[in-house]
Amino acid sequence: MRYIRVLPIIIGLSILFGLAFSGLAVAPAFTSSITEPSVGLVAYSLSEAKGRQIYAREGCVYCHSQQVRSVKADENLAMSFGVSKSGDYYYDRPHLLGTARQGPDLSNEGQIWRRDIGQPARDYLIGHFINPRNYNPMSIMPAYDYLSQQELEDLTDYIQSLGAWKIPQSPS
Repeated sequence: MRYIRVLPIIIGLSILFGLAFSGLAVAPAFTSSITEPSVGLVAYSLSEAKGRQIYAREGCVYCHSQQVRSVKADENLAMSFGVSKSGDYYYDRPHLLGTARQGPDLSNEGQIWRRDIGQPARDYLIGHFINPRNYNPMSIMPAYDYLSQQELEDLTDYIQSLGAWKIPQSPS
């Protein structure tokens, strides 16, 4: 007799769990913000894709996040660049968002190191990768002086691509 009273509770909780799971995990996968890229977002070039692989391989994601969150800690970033949206990561597999931030957030580095700044920005980034303490004596970032010149250039291309698509294009 006792089991007869418990069975409806178990069934009810199972249905409730199924509905909650569907609403939280399944339904968002079909929203346009996930299934479509953000406006202006472009796929990575070959060099940027190689740089992204180097970024993942070298563990850069452990110290640098790639997401602006709607939390107090990201308030200044959110005011400058806006909060990250799921469509911003449409071409990213696997996602390299990071969970910690010992170094600066890199989600909008492409806006900071704009391509129109040209060679000085590239030289700075490559020099920074080779020996970060030449640019910031207190840096805890390891030196990547063992990377080939091509790997350094690919990594630089990737970093300069992050958020660069958000830069308004001047009308031609």
